[in-house]
Amino acid sequence: MEIGIIGAGAIGLLCAYQLKEKHDVTLYVRSKKQYELLKNHGIYYKVNEEKKARAIKVRYFTEWNGGDELTIVTVKQYQLAPIYEKMQLLGTKIKAICFLQNGMSHLEKIMDSKVANIMIGIVEHGAMKEDDQTVVHTGIGAIKLACVKGEMDEILISLTTATNHSFPLLYEPDYITMMQKKLVVNSIVNSLTSILHVQNGQLLQNSYYYQLTNLFMNEVLEILSIREADRKWYSDYCFEVIRNTALNKSSMLKDVEAGRQTEIDAILGYIIEEAKKKNIDAPFATAAYLMIKGKERGREEYIND
Repeated sequence: MEIGIIGAGAIGLLCAYQLKEKHDVTLYVRSKKQYELLKNHGIYYKVNEEKKARAIKVRYFTEWNGGDELTIVTVKQYQLAPIYEKMQLLGTKIKAICFLQNGMSHLEKIMDSKVANIMIGIVEHGAMKEDDQTVVHTGIGAIKLACVKGEMDEILISLTTATNHSFPLLYEPDYITMMQKKLVVNSIVNSLTSILHVQNGQLLQNSYYYQLTNLFMNEVLEILSIREADRKWYSDYCFEVIRNTALNKSSMLKDVEAGRQTEIDAILGYIIEEAKKKNIDAPFATAAYLMIKGKERGREEYIND
């Protein structure tokens, strides 16, 4: 299958390297420097101290016309505006598109587009971009995919059957539940680890952080209107992700440490807006949101000094 991947961050590089094994992959980038590196040397993939290389087709994002059988969008939530503009311009010329973003604030926008075939997915892998052409696979998980619009059966079959043990692609029938489960994880794990500056596992291993994690989770589950009978299922999923990534730093903590913009608006911003709509208090979400926005503002003020 012809697959285009927009975005060459950690997840984009990981997807491009892994999918290239069985598909015809083109990676779309913005930076001339990254374009030249990938064109001339390919992608470097590191796992367990082993380093491999794989050649990849690379083009500039401006050349993307939606003609690939599937386009996978791996940029951050706050980088989606140019994608939306292209979607409006190209409309039905885009054959099929899949979004792999944290949070749920993009769902309404993509559903309202003229693109006929749309998937969304969640990424459970740990990955870190070492440089513009190197991705470190820090934790093997899965990418779960669900159709939200159109007919995607053939694409889903092609993706989920042509897979390998270190990069499973799994079909999920209920995209709302899939996204809500990941949103709970992102809301709690990303924000708390970024504020506390700890690896994921500390949220369970430190008894005080564990209490905080549970209190925060109860608030988020209430805001999302998760039934009492289903709450243990959500919390068990969150704790499983934390245990499986215990030695990892969350993506948001990495962004904070590197002085980059975070996805807090797409994650806790969404939770806070939902709380307002339902007239529910959100003290933990609001406090965490303000602290992380304060870190971003502090970075901006430091840069501007």
